[in-house]
Amino acid sequence: MTPLTSEKDPAPWPTDTTPDLLARVSQARAKGVTWLRDRIADDGRPEGAETANSWWRAPWALCVGGAPEAAAAMMGWVEREALTDEGDLRPGPYDVPGGSSPVYHLSALAICAWLLARYDTATAINTTLRRFQNPDTGGAYDLRDFAQDPLEDNLKTAQLGLSALITGDRHTADGVHRWLKRNLAEQPELPKRLFTGRRGDTPVIDFPPETAFQRVVDFQAPRQAYFHPGIAAAFLAGYAQQNSDPSALQLGREYLALTTGGTEEQYDDPTSVQICKFGWGAAAMLSADPDGGHLPWVARMGEWFVRRQRPDGAWAPSSFVTPQPGILDLYWKTAEHTMELSYVEQALKAHTTR
Repeated sequence: MTPLTSEKDPAPWPTDTTPDLLARVSQARAKGVTWLRDRIADDGRPEGAETANSWWRAPWALCVGGAPEAAAAMMGWVEREALTDEGDLRPGPYDVPGGSSPVYHLSALAICAWLLARYDTATAINTTLRRFQNPDTGGAYDLRDFAQDPLEDNLKTAQLGLSALITGDRHTADGVHRWLKRNLAEQPELPKRLFTGRRGDTPVIDFPPETAFQRVVDFQAPRQAYFHPGIAAAFLAGYAQQNSDPSALQLGREYLALTTGGTEEQYDDPTSVQICKFGWGAAAMLSADPDGGHLPWVARMGEWFVRRQRPDGAWAPSSFVTPQPGILDLYWKTAEHTMELSYVEQALKAHTTR
């Protein structure tokens, strides 16, 4: 495993839960929640909603971050304004740009709706989500027009699995587990590189250079999409818990090992926050596999989130991608990190009571 210190950082990374670390993680999570709440109107409308959908993860973040009433207000607005009766995103600023499938966005909304006992909304969304899962492979389609290009994507597939776990959709979750297992088994360049897409039975290993960031992760190189193993592990931990499946835990360990065996620049590069989902995945694995050696990494990632937070409570996207973030950029990234840090905090606190 990669050592838990960094020559680039003046302070060593923590390797265990301490009262000081827990206090700083809790404070950072609360500041993120406050930042999000301050940008929601009385009717639940998030700032910038008339321009683009940067808010899709915020209800989930608020719900698990300690502000369920704000999450409920947002979900009420989502139901009135942003969703169709069939549980899809309405066209215009509410939809996903660029022809991407709505799986990543809708899955987060289904999770929050279920947690808030808005089961009718969650069920409608799940009906739409099933249209974007390949029934044979279990993978989630990357594009809305998947009939033209049936590309399946690791990020969307794992996220689809998470909402399936929370809403009790065993059939969808089984398909996601099958896809993640097969995709890892058929990788040609592990542990150095992970290819993140498939078309049916075939891994996508040839692609234009301009799409490389989305299609392959080189864990020894800087400025990569390091988040792919973390979200897979977050799903696999929950799947193992629900189904008492030790093989899913082992698969989660294998995904996390891609990150822990990678470059220190995943954590230390000040221009990149692409490692964030590793914290979530490690936290989920710590909960499901408490003796699996995950605690040092969860503690490290708790510290990582604290160090990356802005003084006003927001988090910003990677500056090598978004050098001058606006309110929409800050909104989606703060929602993401608030959600992830909430799970890190929960895992650390639960582990101290063992």
